[in-house]
Amino acid sequence: MKMVVRVPGAMALMLLGGTVIAQSPTSGGPPPGGPPDLKNPGNANGPSPGPMPGTPGGPPLGPRPPDVVARSVSIDVAVELARAIVAACKGHHVGISILDAAGTPKLYYIPDGTGGTHAYTGYRKANTALAFRMPSGKVAAAAQAEPAMAAKLAADANNYVTWAGGVLIMAGTEVIGAVGVSGAEPSAKDEACALEGLKKVESRLK
Repeated sequence: MKMVVRVPGAMALMLLGGTVIAQSPTSGGPPPGGPPDLKNPGNANGPSPGPMPGTPGGPPLGPRPPDVVARSVSIDVAVELARAIVAACKGHHVGISILDAAGTPKLYYIPDGTGGTHAYTGYRKANTALAFRMPSGKVAAAAQAEPAMAAKLAADANNYVTWAGGVLIMAGTEVIGAVGVSGAEPSAKDEACALEGLKKVESRLK
């Protein structure tokens, strides 16, 4: 009796009269050990291409691309604005977030004794004002009349909030960022403090 066992991609074993005979795979199939490694052709189990750039033993990194800096208030003005807001909200523990025109943080200002969560809520208020180009406290009413705005609000609900306290920072007619204030009660007080602070630095908004 003759039995043939075929193993695809490797070799065939033939059992004939108690003797095992190995047959080589047909030409054109993948080599033993699997297909060649794409990064190291011809050797699926060969060494890696080498250390990555910037790692020990690897090639040096190329030149770092320049930072992309959005329009914003200067850091000195941002700090002055935050301090003016705290003064305007005296008696309340407020946190302040100031964003640049691209929506990235310029300053988180958390006075001693104030919970950091207020600055995070301030970020969400400022982000909302910047995204919808209006005070954060007006977004909910506007979204009720605009389905597209309502959809945008719902799509990123974790980063938006419609409580008052987020307002745009303007240099003339140009939006150069936003400021968000949180911690006063009611939230209309947050907005009032933000606007009072902006008045203090208005001449320095460029």
